[in-house]
Amino acid sequence: MVATALAGNLVLVAACALYAYYTAWVLVTSFVEEGQPILRLFPPRHFAIAAPVLAGVVLFGVTLCTLGGFIVSSELGKLRQQWAEAKAKAA
Repeated sequence: MVATALAGNLVLVAACALYAYYTAWVLVTSFVEEGQPILRLFPPRHFAIAAPVLAGVVLFGVTLCTLGGFIVSSELGKLRQQWAEAKAKAA
């Protein structure tokens, strides 16, 4: 139980640290002039937008593929049932 709580606290601290870093990356670097030493701590600003957009597109694609798989498997089940009924009537 203690190990689970410790792991949860570590994940929470890591998430808060990443959120603070991302917020500073997006907000602070927008107002800092080029050539300032603080800009060496952050990647180029266009990655701040490109990374979340890419993650969203991947998540959306995985969701659509999962839903499509469920729909196709449901329809295949119905077709197999109809085929079995038709085969039983023919026999």
